[in-house]
Amino acid sequence: MEENLKSKLGFFTFLFIILALLVGGFIYTKYVIKNKDNVKDDNKVLASIKEDKSKDYFYYENESVISESAEIYYKDIKINIKDTEELNRTLNNENIAFKDNIKYIKDELANGNLLTDELCTYKNDDIFSLKFRDYKDYEAVNYVSLVLKDYDYTCFDSITFSKVRAYVFDKKTGEIVKDEDLLKKYKVNMAIIKKAVQVNLESKQTAENVILIEDTINNLDNASNYALYVDEFGNLCISYLVKTSEVDYNEDMEVSL
Repeated sequence: MEENLKSKLGFFTFLFIILALLVGGFIYTKYVIKNKDNVKDDNKVLASIKEDKSKDYFYYENESVISESAEIYYKDIKINIKDTEELNRTLNNENIAFKDNIKYIKDELANGNLLTDELCTYKNDDIFSLKFRDYKDYEAVNYVSLVLKDYDYTCFDSITFSKVRAYVFDKKTGEIVKDEDLLKKYKVNMAIIKKAVQVNLESKQTAENVILIEDTINNLDNASNYALYVDEFGNLCISYLVKTSEVDYNEDMEVSL
């Protein structure tokens, strides 16, 4: 009787193991392998928007040092995404214009535009004035973003922020995503963003350099004073001009809800 019970128990145990293997194999085949295949397919889609698949979405060439002491450098941007030839050309032509319009203290003295170099507060590499650009790029799951920040430099005021703009590309289509589409995607609007900016600036207000909060927020009505982009964590962010009683500056902050 006991042996018969053991035989039945062994049979059912064996049957259970076989069923478990069959069910496990079915699940692995249907979901795990299928999902892996989908990931491979997605990667093929993502890679297809690049001009050169061996390089990053954004890379830089021809870097030149204008002033090491002032940390001013020029470099050409390459947006490695299909159908961006015109944008690449525009941005690099702007960079060329920056280089061609550098003014030096010695030349301003020789031309009579500057009476003495003792008037200059800063004498970094003999630079009188110039414009330059700082690039930041980010890669998230669905987007890649390029943020361009332009600055002015003079020997009187050193470096001051000028303007910002951004280009956000959809990694599946390679198309530039409009601001209104980003706002819709992240379920925010400019009224919400302005309130977030106000709260952020109020927390940083000091007596030494008074932030002109109302002026800063009003400036967000001008697209040249801010830019929306997606950072590497997939957060919607804003880069904007902060007006102060002394020197205006640039601020970046997350605005995702």
